[in-house]
Amino acid sequence: MISRQVAMAAVSMGLIERAGPEGLQIPDLVKLTGISRPTLGKIINALARKKLVRTQRGVGGGVRLSRAGEQVSLYDLCVAFDDPVIECHCSFGFGHCAEEGPCPPGCICVAQHAKQLEYLKATSVQDVAETMEPRLKKAARRARRGRER
Repeated sequence: MISRQVAMAAVSMGLIERAGPEGLQIPDLVKLTGISRPTLGKIINALARKKLVRTQRGVGGGVRLSRAGEQVSLYDLCVAFDDPVIECHCSFGFGHCAEEGPCPPGCICVAQHAKQLEYLKATSVQDVAETMEPRLKKAARRARRGRER
């Protein structure tokens, strides 16, 4: 499973992609995602350091993608955030798996990991935004209600 940080980055980038070349401002992303402003700020700063987004302060500023959302995969984000999901760990607790390594015969770790990497590389942040939009609206409403209390 990908980390929460990678998931939030993917959703944010997908929404920025859908906003077009003008991008989005942080307050707009907070409203759309329900992610707290400090958390979202950290994620956007990390994405900017990895050159996945560009940020600009002031009037006309905001966050824009450095490349099209369809060109940024979940795998790219996992690498950018050092997500452990991209490493293969033995189901039997022997550490990192390899094609020829310490795993017992018949261990399916390597095959499962290969499938997982295939999915991460094939799924773009644009794909995530398209499938998550209905859920995001609900999450944003819940977050706003929680802050109003």
